[in-house]
Amino acid sequence: MTRKKAHIISHSHWDREWFLPLESLRFKLVTLMDEVEVLLDMEAGFNHFHMDGQMIMLEDYLAVKPAKREKMKQLVTEGKLRIGPWYMLQDAFLTSGEANIRNLQYGLEMAEAFGHVEKIGYFPDTFGLYGQVPQLMSQAGFDTVVFGRGVNPTGFNNQVFDSAFASKYSEMFWESPDGSKVLGILLANWYSNGNEIPVEKEAAKIFWDKKLADVERFASTDEWLFMNGCDHQPVQTDIAKAIEVANELYPEIDFVHSHFERYQDAVKEKLQPEKLQTVYGELTSQQSDGWSTLANTASARIYLKQANEKIERLLERLAEPMSVMASEVGVPYPHEYLAFAWKLLMENQIHDSITACSLDEVHREMEIRFEKVEQTTMSLITNAARKLTEQITTSDAGIPITIFYAGGIKLAKTIEMELETDKIHFSEMPFEKIPDELAKLPAQSFRLKTSEGKEIPVVVESLGIHFNYDLPDRKFRDSYFARKYKLSFTIENLPAVGYETIYATDISEIETKEEASSEHILENDFLKVEIAVNGTYSMLDKVSGVEALNLGSYEDVGDIGNEYMFKETGDKLRINTLQSKPAIRVLREDKLGKTIEIQHNLEIPESASDAFADEKRRLVWHPERTSPRSFKRTTLKVITEITLNKQDRQLAVRVKIDNQADDHRLRVLFQSGKSSETHQAGSVFEVVTRPNKQVKEWTNPAKDNRSQGFVTSGNVVIASHGLPEYEVSETGEKIELTLLRAVSEIGDWGDFPAYEAECHREIIAEFFVMLTDETNIGNSEIPARVNALLAPTFAMQHQSSTKEKILPESQNFAKWKASEGLVFSTFKLATDNKRIIRFYQTATEFANLQTTHTWGKSTILEKVSEGQETTFTVRPNEIITLKGV
Repeated sequence: MTRKKAHIISHSHWDREWFLPLESLRFKLVTLMDEVEVLLDMEAGFNHFHMDGQMIMLEDYLAVKPAKREKMKQLVTEGKLRIGPWYMLQDAFLTSGEANIRNLQYGLEMAEAFGHVEKIGYFPDTFGLYGQVPQLMSQAGFDTVVFGRGVNPTGFNNQVFDSAFASKYSEMFWESPDGSKVLGILLANWYSNGNEIPVEKEAAKIFWDKKLADVERFASTDEWLFMNGCDHQPVQTDIAKAIEVANELYPEIDFVHSHFERYQDAVKEKLQPEKLQTVYGELTSQQSDGWSTLANTASARIYLKQANEKIERLLERLAEPMSVMASEVGVPYPHEYLAFAWKLLMENQIHDSITACSLDEVHREMEIRFEKVEQTTMSLITNAARKLTEQITTSDAGIPITIFYAGGIKLAKTIEMELETDKIHFSEMPFEKIPDELAKLPAQSFRLKTSEGKEIPVVVESLGIHFNYDLPDRKFRDSYFARKYKLSFTIENLPAVGYETIYATDISEIETKEEASSEHILENDFLKVEIAVNGTYSMLDKVSGVEALNLGSYEDVGDIGNEYMFKETGDKLRINTLQSKPAIRVLREDKLGKTIEIQHNLEIPESASDAFADEKRRLVWHPERTSPRSFKRTTLKVITEITLNKQDRQLAVRVKIDNQADDHRLRVLFQSGKSSETHQAGSVFEVVTRPNKQVKEWTNPAKDNRSQGFVTSGNVVIASHGLPEYEVSETGEKIELTLLRAVSEIGDWGDFPAYEAECHREIIAEFFVMLTDETNIGNSEIPARVNALLAPTFAMQHQSSTKEKILPESQNFAKWKASEGLVFSTFKLATDNKRIIRFYQTATEFANLQTTHTWGKSTILEKVSEGQETTFTVRPNEIITLKGV
């Protein structure tokens, strides 16, 4: 008869910052690690300590005690301290696919440098998991993942419900959309089911009788897992004695101090595959009552999501590809600096940070980090652009300007940049005289032309005379005054990954400003948009004939939930703009296109009623809250700018919200034009199809979901910058996009005020509206187009340089042709300085990727490659990484 074995894993789940700020928790971390070191060295029977799967925990400790690095390496090499594979424990849905890969790459690199990696996909508290996890783990060489959420429903303080729609076993197979399959181990009784084990026999008997029964209820083998720890849990110093007592009490069970690799090997050896179910795709606890899916962390402190998305795209679409381009002219690829930028960003991507379910102090520090990582990233971008423009061959056609872009496909992009002319340096004239000298110059404007001489329509705005300075490589700073202009222009067919140089020619005449029409219509060759008196708009795709009506109304609703979950006020008072009469005016109309401004002033309750404070104080769980909205009113000003330029195939929308109200949520609504049972959304390396109607057990009136990049239902596609929360109606005829959610507490297990989560600030939300007649977006060009549409550009005016001109005026580094459905993901260098390109396939069919260079097929770890090919067949939903040979 096979003996049962209880694997007891000592650990502490380390939320780096949450209900306490970083430095308060770091103090506890240092104390914990000092105790762990002593136990691993001195205590017989204390054999291992699991470092929560994240290297940042060790990094934070060594920041205080750097002299301990060699000791930590020794403990890791001996197998006692169990580290890796992640750099930090991220939120899966609120971080990009590339961010998830970098997280694993940097975590593995750091762990390997310490001597050993715990090779298990560890997701103890991730707020749901995207469907491509098994594929990513398989490509990384892992065949087992451990996770705490997504299958079984969880309730207050993370207790697990035993219900008909829970997973039968804690072990299961998990399959990605591409067919990759791993063994999934659910922490069915949470990652604290073996916490604080008693050593006194009577108490231990009571403890183990319950804990053993809880595990046996879910386990499919006789290898049982007990997690000895919890959030920020001090290490149990007498665990060896507790294990000795347990072995005395239960002679039929072997209690061992264990680690995850030992546990997973034992489970796999005893596994009976025929007993296990297979779960498919994303795990978001949809088979639940819907109250604890934590989906609304996607809208808490929306400004953090916007900042994160912006910097991810700067790193992925500019800093990394431009650094590859600069390496062509001998500029060393900045591996270390890119790693520094990514890791700094990842400090904000931890699951209790980017989800914005922490204290105000935590999120204030996040904003500073975002500023720092943006400064770092822009320095990388600017340096690469300067090194490249110094060596680009230019003509005397005017002032050269180079635009950099890496959206993956050719696309028309509207660009705004500043241009300087007539510099006068302080070395040339007394600085106090320079502004007057520049003011004597005649007024000027500019024409733009491509390198082939084709004119580019441009709108020029004089910004006056400004101070600036150069920072030469080998000299002290060089100050000057210059005339400055804002140039706005649309450039067609930018290289998919590369740059294009254009020329600005100064002209003396000032073009007369076009008279703006008062007509509330925007139209070009592709789209026609008409704005109604209530501020909604209709769209007609003139090419396909698809039309959508009643787009862009707003709805404000009370919210007495928390940073984790939305809960509507008991009075169900909703205020919308359908019957409103906003102020509508043409903001601009010029040779580029047209912008119309719509200004709503919504009179909304200033907060929830006074009863809400009492509900929070008494820790009433959010589903049971009933407080109404206040009778007092305040004005919520919502200004919408709708832009359609001449080359646009989508409508650009920019919404400015001046929020001074509490306890509410603002959404923008779109009628989709069709009824349907399912809808689609962008996710991590996939386009996911989701049902509109939830399971019968779902009791939460809200059916919110998370997206990356876009959501689509019927004929309407909404692509957004950092607006990941949406809801689609059961019939599929309405899409609701969250622009703002204002709440006042963390929620979860105690009374933790977080008043700054009320977001008393100006929120600027940006999104695009597109029309489609596609029924399966994944099989179309739309995912690749959205990816390109959201990619930033960077324009640089050339400065004088004596460097040899060895680069062409324009260059396309995208030496490939990708089938429809393939979405460009990255262009970078691996650690061995070989080029890396990555795509993911969203279509349900096989795709072809043809290249002009020879590549080897690699994995997401980018260390080795197989074959030397120019043509690749990509499976449906495959993530394909190619490495230069």
